[in-house]
Amino acid sequence: MTVKKLRERQAEATRELLVGIARERFVEQGYAATAMDDIVQRAGLAKGALYHHFSGKDALFKAVYDVVLEETAGAVMAAALAEEDPWAAVRAGLSAFLDACLLPAFRRIVIIDSVTVLAARAWDSGTEGVELPMLRTVLTPLVDSDVLPGVGLDVLAHVALGGLYGSALYIARAADPEAARAEADVVLDVILRGVRAANTTGDPHPNS
Repeated sequence: MTVKKLRERQAEATRELLVGIARERFVEQGYAATAMDDIVQRAGLAKGALYHHFSGKDALFKAVYDVVLEETAGAVMAAALAEEDPWAAVRAGLSAFLDACLLPAFRRIVIIDSVTVLAARAWDSGTEGVELPMLRTVLTPLVDSDVLPGVGLDVLAHVALGGLYGSALYIARAADPEAARAEADVVLDVILRGVRAANTTGDPHPNS
């Protein structure tokens, strides 16, 4: 192994250590109450090592956010791809996302703290993150099978994303998150049944 490769592996290990410790502290204390000095001390590193990898606390938070969100996206896509029926795939994928809302890391970092820490940065960057690609994977079988004629994949993914994050906020802020998760599940089933019924009858407004 060359000296350069060794240094690269050491640098990556240091970065992963910092992200791992920061993740624990952000989940336990929240972004605002977590101090950079505490993270450095727990990592057993000099403060310069942290700033070598991250420009500041928000950049470290973004790295943690990305890890947690990628884990969730992986679970959502795996659940969807495990189903052969397009409707079952959508149901499984969206349900996996709602399940993630009960996990402390996703609830605190992605749903609660990211709203204030990353909101402006997300809009300014113009990037779509992993959520829209995740939803495109989940929803593509419906679009490809033409069970939703006239509905484009991108608009469907954006509308679904808004609904999922609205549900996520409802669950995260609830006094009883598990009960709120069950309520969101009921709504999800009602929406899917309604869409399927509209497609079957050919009437886009089955209750009108």
